[in-house]
Amino acid sequence: MAQQDIFYRPMKGETSGLPHDPFKSFVIPRPIGWISTTSQDGKDNLAPFSQFMNVSFDPPTILFVGHQDLYKKRSRDTVMNCIETNEFVWNMATYDLRDAVNNTGKETWEDEFEEFNIKKALSRLVRPPRVADSPVSFECRVHSIVRVSNEYHGKATAGPHMVGNSDIVIGRVIGIHVKGEYITGDGLFDVLKAAPIARLGYRQYSYINNVFEMTIPSMPDEPKEVAAVLAGAVPYGDPEAEEEEEEKTT
Repeated sequence: MAQQDIFYRPMKGETSGLPHDPFKSFVIPRPIGWISTTSQDGKDNLAPFSQFMNVSFDPPTILFVGHQDLYKKRSRDTVMNCIETNEFVWNMATYDLRDAVNNTGKETWEDEFEEFNIKKALSRLVRPPRVADSPVSFECRVHSIVRVSNEYHGKATAGPHMVGNSDIVIGRVIGIHVKGEYITGDGLFDVLKAAPIARLGYRQYSYINNVFEMTIPSMPDEPKEVAAVLAGAVPYGDPEAEEEEEEKTT
């Protein structure tokens, strides 16, 4: 028998009445921000974040959200390292690496790479290491950090809340690593081979095991370049030539 429809107001302290909070099971699937950082004193850190997304692709920019740490009673180590060093690396979380991703969710006081026997790879432009076995990694510099405080318009938020403040860390992608074995013969990223995992609600995850295509419709007078941008088919320019041209005009 079907359940009754539900409506509730979280900001009024109301709940769904269900045995488990369903909120995080609605905005799905969410890619995982598997973020590596290095503290000011040189200790590496690796942790997964289930609130992660790209912000823009020109220039490439990403964000992840670090909630307050319930164990350490402060911002997560990853966020603290980003505040202090302005650098981090995103590593693609895949089905083959799922146990390592899950293990690094433990808020330990140690280097998660070493504690869980995860192989490091040197980055080229930033200090934090990459996950050596990850198909794709982004080297990033922090663009900004936005605090989402546990209040609204100066009033205390109603209802029970365990997490408290959250920090949105936005990073510019300044270097991208892609393993050649994940590039197809026609130059596409082989997402089925990589099998990235994604976060659902509760303790549930998923992974990409099928792909389908659709072409976004365009207006008759819309330039072809617009559709090319959306399809990622715009050719790159020559950076050195562009710099020379810029010098001529300045």
